[in-house]
Amino acid sequence: MIGKKRRALLAGVGVVMAAGSLSTASATAAMASASPAPTAPAAGNSLSGEAADKAKDQKSAGTPIYTLGFSHRPNSIDSEFRYDGVITVPKGQKIQGMGYSYRGDDNVDKLAREVSRGRGGMGEEYEVVSTESEGNSDKITFTLRGDFGPGGNGCPTTQYPVAIVVQLMDGSRQTVRPVMDMRRFDRCDGSEGGGRPVARLPWDNAWSSPDGNSQDGWGFITESGKVPGNKFIIDASNPRHGSGLPCDVTDEVYYQWVKSDGTPSKLTPEPKKLEVVPHGNDRTKKIEFTQTTDFTADGAGYYKLLAWPQAKSSKGQVCNASWNKDKIEDAFQVGSVFYDKADDVDFPLTNPAVVGGATALAALAGGGFWLTSRRGSKTN
Repeated sequence: MIGKKRRALLAGVGVVMAAGSLSTASATAAMASASPAPTAPAAGNSLSGEAADKAKDQKSAGTPIYTLGFSHRPNSIDSEFRYDGVITVPKGQKIQGMGYSYRGDDNVDKLAREVSRGRGGMGEEYEVVSTESEGNSDKITFTLRGDFGPGGNGCPTTQYPVAIVVQLMDGSRQTVRPVMDMRRFDRCDGSEGGGRPVARLPWDNAWSSPDGNSQDGWGFITESGKVPGNKFIIDASNPRHGSGLPCDVTDEVYYQWVKSDGTPSKLTPEPKKLEVVPHGNDRTKKIEFTQTTDFTADGAGYYKLLAWPQAKSSKGQVCNASWNKDKIEDAFQVGSVFYDKADDVDFPLTNPAVVGGATALAALAGGGFWLTSRRGSKTN
């Protein structure tokens, strides 16, 4: 799985549409004329020949919002949202505001406020990581975080193309729709299709991190390439824990650091195994990387922390619920690091995002965002 076999993003090409201050009617008309999403090759393949040339052309054309990484496989017991991207804007233009759909639809009802670079806060917030000029354009790298509330309607999964809208100072807006593959944890413990573990997405300080922030291992910014200990958490929960049903034990997780294009970092040429304490829906057991994480051997760029939770049966029954560490599309992204600046990325190979969403654009036609709900309870 080294090299080009791993050259794929987890999910979601950042296909977007740029728009000005649109009314509902004009947004609908604009969407009717939008170009379709490009067709992506199958996951796990590398680009070569004609496909590679087309990919280069696509990247050089300057996709307005490009997905670096995101919490593509969240679960209902964490109800969290993370997104890292790069937006291409006219030279000198700045981000004025940002919002996303809390329910996983076109209703952009969550305002994300800007906070200082490197803060790593806990609310609906975004940080501008870097701005890099290329000719007459600027590429602004950002990280976005917040609550996420669709919950899923069954087991094993429900897919939500989440609208993320970025508004610029000139009033124009750009939209991207990464697909969130939400798992409803408490409905995955039945006799059919159950027992598949989830990798947690730490929030607030529910994991009692020493620095008071359990979620600052996502979108961490380092100038030196080194990240201090206690920043990254890998925690896996099994919905069948203690039931005696097949696949009721999760005591191992594989993890790997990969670059933005999916190639392994020098830290982890292959996925590494971690032993974890089996548990269900609680936060009392966790794995922390207590050592310093050092990316200097790889160099500047964007890095994703991936995890593959494993499952087995306490009574020896056949179990096929583990996430395959040999498939990047099976991984959960549970963290990210910006080292200096985001590296150049290849054309994403899996799950093109949906182009569309007149509702999302029209919702912001008045020139602003609004907040309709506060951070929800995390007691389920």
